[in-house]
Amino acid sequence: MPSKIVERYKRILSGEQKRFSPYEFEDAQYRKQKVQLVVRYAIENVKRWTPEQARRELSVHDIKQLKLHLVREYIEPPIEAKSDDVYYIVEFAYPYLPRLPEEQRVLWVYQEVLAGIRRHFPPLYFQSIKGEERAKICVDYMCQHLMKLSDLYELPKIFGKTERAYSLLKKYRLKILVDTLYFSPFDMVTEIYPELSNPAFWEDS
Repeated sequence: MPSKIVERYKRILSGEQKRFSPYEFEDAQYRKQKVQLVVRYAIENVKRWTPEQARRELSVHDIKQLKLHLVREYIEPPIEAKSDDVYYIVEFAYPYLPRLPEEQRVLWVYQEVLAGIRRHFPPLYFQSIKGEERAKICVDYMCQHLMKLSDLYELPKIFGKTERAYSLLKKYRLKILVDTLYFSPFDMVTEIYPELSNPAFWEDS
């Protein structure tokens, strides 16, 4: 039963037991509940943290110290999580914790890419419908906050020259969009901003 998992976890923490049985998490019906119980015990009884505090402060070092690496494989990280991020383990244990809205998560990732904290966007980040939504958030941010455009209708003039368009996308770390999602800078701009698809806007650009 899931309730016994905490006793086994205590034995692991005390050194009486090295790891969980290979069959401990075999039953998918109870797996999530068991993992949540282990993480909650570690946070509330060992660290004596609140869930909010744990999300802020839990580190990779804590994960090793608390032996939570033994259950980490059963928690799927969100697409934006970096390899050393562990906040999502707390969110898994406490599903009621408020999450950042999608737009803020996308901007967090993009700003880390711009700052060099991330070398690149997560794999498959711009795939599917969700990826297209992320692309629009990033391009909006580029136009409004990085290029500081006051009028979107300036975009055809700026992106009409292919070489200049690629140079700008490279500068603002969004060249990946035309490498993976759109056929060209023109395609990117007109897909994201359909109101700019009138060919007249692109003449003499």
